[in-house]
Amino acid sequence: MVIVIIRTRTREGIDQAAYELLNARMEEIVTAMPGFVGMNGYASADGDELSMIKFESLDALRVWRDHPEHLVAQARGRSEFYASYRVEVCDVVRAYDFAAP
Repeated sequence: MVIVIIRTRTREGIDQAAYELLNARMEEIVTAMPGFVGMNGYASADGDELSMIKFESLDALRVWRDHPEHLVAQARGRSEFYASYRVEVCDVVRAYDFAAP
């Protein structure tokens, strides 16, 4: 499994409705893609947003990375919405679960 961690900070005064609409469209596309496993998002009180997106493989991630609408969304993110972002692509080395009885 491959996990993509994206930390973003939006610019002051962005069109919040347009940003949310674009994010919703990207979620619609990625969740329908073969090899997509799941995603979670978090926001901190100081304005950072963190997204964690899981894929079955690097190949599945590459298909998402190169999707034409995703490429346009990335460009819009840089030109319209983000003050900064960081993307980390991680291989899962080990994973285990616990659930209380």
